[in-house]
Amino acid sequence: MNDNLKKTIVDYVIISIGTLITAIGIVLFFVPYNIVAGGVSGLAIVLNSLFGWWIGLQMLVFNVILFALGFWLLGLGFGMKSIFSAITLSVFTDVLQQFFEMDQMIPNLIAQSQSYNIDIILMSAVYGGVISGFGMGLVIWRGATTGGTDILAMIFNKYFSVSVGTGLLISDSLITASSIFINPILPMYGIITIFIAAKTIDGIVNGLSSSKTFLIISEYHDKIKESIFNDLDRGITYIKGVGGYTKKDKDILMVTITRSEIGRLKSLIKEIDSNAFIIVLPNSEAIGYGFKKIT
Repeated sequence: MNDNLKKTIVDYVIISIGTLITAIGIVLFFVPYNIVAGGVSGLAIVLNSLFGWWIGLQMLVFNVILFALGFWLLGLGFGMKSIFSAITLSVFTDVLQQFFEMDQMIPNLIAQSQSYNIDIILMSAVYGGVISGFGMGLVIWRGATTGGTDILAMIFNKYFSVSVGTGLLISDSLITASSIFINPILPMYGIITIFIAAKTIDGIVNGLSSSKTFLIISEYHDKIKESIFNDLDRGITYIKGVGGYTKKDKDILMVTITRSEIGRLKSLIKEIDSNAFIIVLPNSEAIGYGFKKIT
């Protein structure tokens, strides 16, 4: 089995797990209390509350329409991962709600423990945001999306000169605000969920693929460079500097590594020069050889 096939299999397995976790967050916490956090799932929850339509089936129909609009109006091509993710999320959502009745679990538990004074809608907004955000983070981490309102945002950008971020904010805000037809107070919970889910997604995407850049100043920079080449198989960039006190020229090593390699790099630097001066910089993203491909 070649490496590309292995990577593809791993991608689809993680995407499947991510969509399952997202569906659990939606069905277990959002559906029972009609928490609407934007997106096609939020619109589906509103219509489910008003008309009883299956949420997963609605999501699938909405995504088919949005994918078609994206292809027609924007000329977008959608990867198989995103199509697969949108379909599996829809299927998992309806299976968990209609066949396993997971949307009744929390209300049943609350009914059995009425002695506790709990704001269950707030708790559901928080935990639903964390769980669905975690699942979506896994999906995005593997280079897929579940479709949805980001396509609308791109249409707004092209035809109304609205930035993609603003377009996404408008579409998701309108969907979240529509929960006012169910209960006037629900949009406030939806806003809480949007914020928590966004932070969780950022934490998963940045945490699982995070990298650090080391700036290393040492008299033994050549030995450190060779050790990094041999032990970590990472590239080195030399930065020319001048000591502020000594006025001597200095060669500063710059190397970008993954989080799992930090300990090894520190150890090898210590073995060569325990007096080396090191600056560790966080990266929001690293693209290129040894990291992500340019997409």
